[in-house]
Amino acid sequence: MPEEKLAGQADQIFKKIKISLIEQDMSQRELADFIGEGTVQVSRAVHGGVDPKSRRIRQKIYKVLGMEEEE
Repeated sequence: MPEEKLAGQADQIFKKIKISLIEQDMSQRELADFIGEGTVQVSRAVHGGVDPKSRRIRQKIYKVLGMEEEE
């Protein structure tokens, strides 16, 4: 059950970030360049990675995209 909850939250994080990127006409690669992170790390964060680095990257993403913190 906890794994299902994590998967659902990761899916919501992914959708919200992707929608925000589309609204701002920005690609995930452009976002990675803008926040100074690698594309692989940004992808991991966007897909709901739970490691500390992914969480830090998501904080940067939320700030750049003007999103409220989701975690």
